[in-house]
Amino acid sequence: MPVLLIATCLLGTLVHAVPPVEGDAVAVALLDAGDSPRRVLRLAHPPGWDTAATLRVSPEVETTLGTGADQELRTEYGPEISVPLQVAWASEAGSGRARYRVRVGRPEVRAVDEEGAETAWRLAEALGAMSGREGVVVLSGTGQLVQGGLALGVGASSDLSAWVGAALSSEWFTTPQFPESPVGPGARWAVARTRGPGGLAVVAYELVALHRHHGRVRFQVHTRRPEGAAAPVAEGELRFDLRQPFPSRLEAVFTSSTELLTEGPRRLVVTRRARVSLERGGSLASFAREVVAAPWAGEAGEVRAR
Repeated sequence: MPVLLIATCLLGTLVHAVPPVEGDAVAVALLDAGDSPRRVLRLAHPPGWDTAATLRVSPEVETTLGTGADQELRTEYGPEISVPLQVAWASEAGSGRARYRVRVGRPEVRAVDEEGAETAWRLAEALGAMSGREGVVVLSGTGQLVQGGLALGVGASSDLSAWVGAALSSEWFTTPQFPESPVGPGARWAVARTRGPGGLAVVAYELVALHRHHGRVRFQVHTRRPEGAAAPVAEGELRFDLRQPFPSRLEAVFTSSTELLTEGPRRLVVTRRARVSLERGGSLASFAREVVAAPWAGEAGEVRAR
């Protein structure tokens, strides 16, 4: 399988696995309030707050041909992507909401072997349209991403624009959307959103631990597409601090499988995975304009949450 396919799988997996912000209907269902003591979970939006974070993505494609003793298994690893981010409080947005500025540093792409060097270079060139770009997100006190937008250069590809739009639209990418009711350790709730006729996205959360301001949740993302096609499934874990609006650390794995018919009795199964992590910390000094200036940055075209 060509290594270039891995980069394509990466973009496709992220775009289709993330539920968008805008939908026909939204429902938050509390399935289990958890153990006592319970309390209402709300995020603080302290004026002047800022942080640096790093987003990392590592894709892989696994192919399985045949079954049983004749089974052939092969795994290819795509280029590893690292994107530095800066997030800073900008202003109050009313009703317990706050507006934050997001700035993207220079993405780095590292090939895992010599064969993937050309693919890594092409992917780095495509992601370069993000370098030095700024955007705005609005968060509510319950953690809901109300609005998101990022200005990209005119050289940005349609795939990159779709990927950025999906990332900005993610309900799990920031601190999870908390229920209105008090909850305790072991609580379970789900956020569901319709995606047009026949489409549905559900994020299921479990509050694994809660101690004072700090907490940890596990989550799963399930999507159903209108055309009935198989959708990637994501699962992961997120650590949060109620005194700060963005997660301390997030780890997730996207998985999707496709079965292809081959000649004879053998079948080919292609499994795509993308391992994603977001970790807060690092130096804000690395975001100086001369560091992230990009030659392909022309007139800005803004990408918003879908």
